[in-house]
Amino acid sequence: MTTKLLSKVQKEDISRKQGVMSGIEALDKITGGFHNSNLVVLAGRPAMGCRSFALTCVYNQACAGKKVAFFSDTLTESEILDRLQVIHTILGNGKNEHSFKNQIFINCAPQFEINELRYEVARLKLIENIDIVYIDNLLDINNIGTGSYNMATASACGEKLRQLSRDMDISVVALSSLTRSCESPQREGHYPNMFDLRFGNVLNFYADTVLLLHRPEYYGFKVDEEGNSLIGIAEVIVEKSPNGNADAQIYFEHTGTQWGAFRDVE
Repeated sequence: MTTKLLSKVQKEDISRKQGVMSGIEALDKITGGFHNSNLVVLAGRPAMGCRSFALTCVYNQACAGKKVAFFSDTLTESEILDRLQVIHTILGNGKNEHSFKNQIFINCAPQFEINELRYEVARLKLIENIDIVYIDNLLDINNIGTGSYNMATASACGEKLRQLSRDMDISVVALSSLTRSCESPQREGHYPNMFDLRFGNVLNFYADTVLLLHRPEYYGFKVDEEGNSLIGIAEVIVEKSPNGNADAQIYFEHTGTQWGAFRDVE
């Protein structure tokens, strides 16, 4: 093998091990990025900003030259673009607006089935060579045609999404929700754990990585135990990962609206 070819293979191997970076350094140091053939579940309670966090990652990855597919049956394409524009306003730093938008492929078909999703991902992989896929609401995938949520549908959904990531050799990031358990007065700091996931036992089994988003400020915590301000602070709790578990502290910045972007703490 020539030196040039060997160098190329080594670079590709390093890139593969690192995965597709989120663009948030505190998280990437823990996870090594979103890895190919992995199913990532991202979840949080309402108002934690899961969708804003996912779209921040989408924006960062598109700006880094990655091709990203984003599927949603809860937002329209124009709403997604509006939110990406807000993120660009906060994080852009002179970056070309059209350069990142050309890297993002949005599909807002209502109540898509898993087979339709699989076909569209395969098409985008073949034609555009996409690097990563986001699914706005994991449990809204009508994978067996019933539209009902129960342990059986959650299991079928988790299994098929993990198989999709394996077959396409691509990272699939699926947004999900948490139960109210973490908001119990008995839960210290209202910190969530993987058992708070809706149908958690099933999703934990199929997911390679589980990320939980938490914002202490939302629950009235203004400072931590050491007196440090928690205003604007969010935590990505890495409950499950090939690289181990840890928490990444990041910052939620907004422009006076409910929309915003996440970035590293300065």
